[in-house]
Amino acid sequence: MATIARPQKAKHQARIIFLCVALLAAFYALFIFTDLSDVLSNITYTPPAEVSALADKLSLTGKARTIFYATRPALEGRDDFNHHCDSHNADISVLGCYTGGQIYLYNVNSTELPDVVESTAAHELLHAAWERLNVFEKAAVSAELERLYEANQDSLSEDLDLYAPEDRLDELHSRIGTEIADLPASLEHHYAKYFTDQDAIVALYTHYHEPFEQLKAELSTLATELESAKAEIDARTKAYYEDVAALNSRIDEFNQCASTVGCFATQADFNTRRRALVSEQSALEDAYHSINTAITEYNNKVTRYNDNILRSETLENLINSNAAPQEVN
Repeated sequence: MATIARPQKAKHQARIIFLCVALLAAFYALFIFTDLSDVLSNITYTPPAEVSALADKLSLTGKARTIFYATRPALEGRDDFNHHCDSHNADISVLGCYTGGQIYLYNVNSTELPDVVESTAAHELLHAAWERLNVFEKAAVSAELERLYEANQDSLSEDLDLYAPEDRLDELHSRIGTEIADLPASLEHHYAKYFTDQDAIVALYTHYHEPFEQLKAELSTLATELESAKAEIDARTKAYYEDVAALNSRIDEFNQCASTVGCFATQADFNTRRRALVSEQSALEDAYHSINTAITEYNNKVTRYNDNILRSETLENLINSNAAPQEVN
């Protein structure tokens, strides 16, 4: 006798098929939707000349250019930038932000800090790229980022401490991609998805950071030299005044002896003792001038140190949107 299939089983099979389709759709959305959304966003967008120039300077891959344009990058002046990036702390220099799906860049227009906007744009682009990584990609990249962080804590740890734990890897992803060359092969491959030459991106960061590093190094050297010079001047000055006091005492004794009949056995004895005192006096005059020369050199270094402090503050203000003078109403 032939058997008859149970309707319930057919329904069960239909549910399995539906579940598979749903899972496939979910995976499609997970892996494909963001890229498709960026592509569609690009269709309706014509980048301004300055944005195109940034993309060209960064030598972006096609994938990265699509992401970059999808974020509608905006180069802004002080007020608009501070509003969009919620930057209101004059003690912290914020150069860019990625918020609400859009990149905002502080339009630093200075020949003294070349490539600062370009470096910032690359940094913010990597924030957008991180947001688009799926959970599996983030897990794989995160392990490599942590390993590289351990090897570069001196340069990375201070700033990273300012970020919330949930934002740490996102920031580390942008920092490493724009600030550290000679990456392990896995990260070279990862960042090659966005930059055709990641070393050139790091060079942009190094280029604009170089004036700060030079000033920092010179200030450190001058501070050490000033501390040493002051200690030496103080010691030489103390010795000078002690020698002056001792010489004055001997001169008083000599003058008293010269006014006393018979104090000097002979004229030759008088002349010998007088020449010795005059020689000491001349040596102390030389010491006095030498100390004054050292003080002048010290003061010149103090001036250089103070000038470098002012120079450093000037450069810091160039990249600090909150340091610009307020407009008069």
